[in-house]
Formats: sequence, structure tokens, C-alpha cells
Amino acid sequence: MTRRVRWLSLFSLVLSSCAAAYGCGAAADDDPLGSNPQDDAASDGTVTLPDGAPIPGDGSTLPDGAPKPDADSPGEAGLDGGDDADAEIDAGYDAGVVDPPGPLSPTYVDYDINHVLVTGQSNAVATGSSIPLSTTQPYGNLMFNSGIMAASNCNGTGCRAYTAPTSFVPLVQNDNFYGGGAAETCTSGLANEISHLAFQRYDFNAHEGYPTKHDVLVSLHGRSGNTYWCLRKGFCSYQINQPATPPRYISPFAQGLMEVTDAKAVADAAGKSYVVRGVAVIHGESDHYAYINNAGNHPEFPLPGTDGTANKIQDYTDALVEWQEDYEASIKAITGQAQPVPLFVLGLAGGNTSTTSQVAQMTLAAHTRAPGKVIYVAPSYPLAILSDCLHYSSHGERHAGEYFAKVYAKVVFGGEAWEPVRPMQITRAGNVVTVKYHVPVPPLTFDTAKVTNPGNFGYTFVDNGALVAISSVAIAGPDTVTITLAAAPSGVNMRLRYAQNTPPSPACIGPGTTFSGGSRGNLRDSDATPSLYGYDLSNWGAPFEMPVP
Repeated sequence: MTRRVRWLSLFSLVLSSCAAAYGCGAAADDDPLGSNPQDDAASDGTVTLPDGAPIPGDGSTLPDGAPKPDADSPGEAGLDGGDDADAEIDAGYDAGVVDPPGPLSPTYVDYDINHVLVTGQSNAVATGSSIPLSTTQPYGNLMFNSGIMAASNCNGTGCRAYTAPTSFVPLVQNDNFYGGGAAETCTSGLANEISHLAFQRYDFNAHEGYPTKHDVLVSLHGRSGNTYWCLRKGFCSYQINQPATPPRYISPFAQGLMEVTDAKAVADAAGKSYVVRGVAVIHGESDHYAYINNAGNHPEFPLPGTDGTANKIQDYTDALVEWQEDYEASIKAITGQAQPVPLFVLGLAGGNTSTTSQVAQMTLAAHTRAPGKVIYVAPSYPLAILSDCLHYSSHGERHAGEYFAKVYAKVVFGGEAWEPVRPMQITRAGNVVTVKYHVPVPPLTFDTAKVTNPGNFGYTFVDNGALVAISSVAIAGPDTVTITLAAAPSGVNMRLRYAQNTPPSPACIGPGTTFSGGSRGNLRDSDATPSLYGYDLSNWGAPFEMPVP
């Protein structure tokens, strides 16, 4: 181990103790979820050590006089530790050995530019979240000089123009979808938290042979109100057949490929290596209402597959699987990369006019059908919302981005297969139903502070189409929940639901802590992943409806 690496390791022990609570090394929000979360602005980046000693901005000194590195420099490196870890570092250094292997997966391949595409509908393009929070770049993360979105002349149907980028610039929230004020999209939360975790959890620049940093390029090609049919490869027929004047709407999928082509060209010209790491998706509302408004039958399905197979896409589950396949094949054809291109999907909880959501359930089904390809990141019900009851607030957008980042880090840095909190087995003995869960970080807990209790912590039981009274819901182990019914069910078609419980209209998406809540639940694990901006990143239970034996 070199003396420089040893200093970085020891310095990281100091930073890691304050990073989660104080946002070390970044312009962290002083009160990210305060009394008026939509009005909170980013602070000047001043943070404090646990003992209260200030650490001013870049270029200052630590209390002992050691220079403080820049935010995207070795000072962000983090090691979990304490006295034992310190002793191990000292012993290794004194013995003249190099650092032991760190947490970064041996399958990780480093690139200069790591591109994440973002698509979806109104919550993807941050409709309504008109207060930009992330107005400085704490790391080396990037966007196009033509903007995060790069599209213009947009309305509620689509966009008619695309401005090809000629360079990369630091990622900040300064562009918009409709031509009004700037918006806070999920992209800064996504990219900046990835960099934060690279240093805090995966020891970037803290071990010999480790990468010094992980720069993320983000670009966004979503369209407000568009169903899957219009976002997928090939576009929807009513868009394809539009008149040439005014200019035709640009296919969102085609725009995504333009972004990849242009990004690779800019990277190549700068002598930078380039890879696409994945596609982040915030989508499903329009398809949800298509199912609801047509008695459970989506009028656009079945669709022929983009490969020409008749009636291949029967439902939204098929759609997500096809979407991932098309992105991966199309992107690899441009970049020549061997790395996979998974679809990272934020799970819909439901709408505000229906009890259940087929789209919410089908999103989880796509995750189980295409493991490692379609990745269910997290349910959306814990995210802060606007008063319109349909869209995320600026904090909700940035919070969503951090959830994407956490799972990205597990998959890309850790080389792990990601699983959310979801049921693995349901059994019944008389009037007691037992659910065994996959739990990323045990134990399970019920949290009624961050999400209000809709009743029975979000569980409902249906017997032959009729709701059955529940006497109690309890956590029976680190990965187990028991639901005790008021009486033993007698039907042959029994279903257990979680977070599929929207009360009569009007109801809001979201946690119900600010506005009347819609479909939600209170089950989460004990994940304490450090958030750059101070958000809770525990894993909440995925909404489901499943048969009960």
C-alpha cells in the first residue's frame, strides 16, 4: 500500500461517519423533507463533522490542516470502519502489503463516460416539478450542451425537434419539457447518488487498481401522456401517419438512439471510452387508465411485436420485456458494447380513481419473468407529490433518482442480481395467511411515519370477489408477515393484495402524509444506504395481488 492510498483510506473513515447525515462533499439540502419540501433550495454545500467542526467548500482544510479534496476527488472515498478497520489498515501498511480486495465486483469494467437514458411519461419529464433543486454539480457528472432533454417544440403529445449535442457539460437542472421554467427531473438524483455511492460504498480511489471516479452522463427522451405503444421502437400508428406540416413528432425511442449515437461521437472525439449502462423508466400511468377505463381490457393490446410477430404483446408485462430487448439490441448495434442494457423501472402504485392497478402488478411480473433484464427498482408510493395528486414534487423526482442510483450501484458496481421487497411464498392455515418475503436488508418493519397507514398496513383479502375483514397484521420474523382474518375464508378464489387499496375518489398517489393518500402500504426493510440529499432509501414493499391457497 502506498502512503497516499493509506491516507485516503483513513480520511474516508472520517467522511463515512458523517456522509449519510450531512451529505459530505456535495451541496446537500439542509432540510430535504421539511415543512414545505417543494420550496426547499440546495444549501451552499457547507457541512459539519459530527463534533460540529465546520468543513467549508472545496479548497479548504480539515481541522488538522490536511487539504480537503474536491467533491469528485479522493475525499469522497468511503470505507465502513471504526477502530478495528483502522487497525487493519495500519497493520497492512506497516507490513508493506497493498490494500485488500474491496467491494467492487471483479466483473466491473471501467469507462470514462457511463450513459443512462431516461424515458417514460409525465413523471419522467418532471411535469409540474418546477423548482430546480440540483443547480450545482458536486462530481463530474454530465449532460449534453443541448440539455438533459435535448428535445424542443414539445406539447402534451410529443416533441417536433431534437438538437444534436456537440459537447458534454456539467449536469445541472436547467432545462424543461414544455418551454416554461426549469424543472427538477430524476436525473441529478440518479447521477449524483451513483457517484456518491461509488466513493462511499464501493471504495473508488481508495484501493490500488480501483477507478478514481465514475462519471455519469444522463439524457431524457420521455413524453408526457404517452402509452407504451407510442414510446416503443417503431412508434404508434397515429403518430407515424401524422401530416408532415408542421414537423412530425419525433419518435421517443428513435430520439434515445440519436442520443446514444451523438454521445458516442462526442466521447470518441474527446478520446473518452463510452458505454450505455441502462435505461431508467418512470412510466405506466396512461396504460393504467387505459385498463381502468375499459373494464380491464387495454384497447391498444394486443400489439404486433416490433419483430413482426402477430399479437406478440398481449399486456404491459410483455411490453416491458420487449422494450428492454429492443433497447439493448439497438444500443449494442451502435456502441458495439458487450455490457448489458437493463431496464430499471420505478414501480407504479396506482392511480387516484381505482382500487387496484394491473400495470402495478404487471411491472412486478416483468421483473420476475426477465430477471436481470427488467429490474423493478422500487414502488413509487413513498415519493413526495404535488397538490395535483398526479405528479411528483421536485423532492419526489430527486428521491426517485436516488432509488435508481442505489439499484444501479448494486447491479453495476456490485455485480449483484437485484430483488425488491416482494412476496416469495404465500401459505394459509385456517384464517391465518403467512407471507414469506425476499428482504434485501432484514428485518422487515412497518413504518407509519413516512407513509400513512391506509388500514392494516396496506393489506386486503378478497374471497370470491368480496373483501374479508382482517383482525390483525403482524411481522412474524425478519422476512415474514402474518395476516389474521376475522374468520376462515370459504371461497375458492382467494386473493391477497398489498398496496392495492385506493379509497374512493378523489385520492392522491403518494404517501398520504401531505395530501389524502391512494394505494400504499407501510412495509419496508432496514436498508440504510447513505443518501447524498438526505432521503430515506429503505426498500418498500412492492404492490401485488396474488392467489392464496
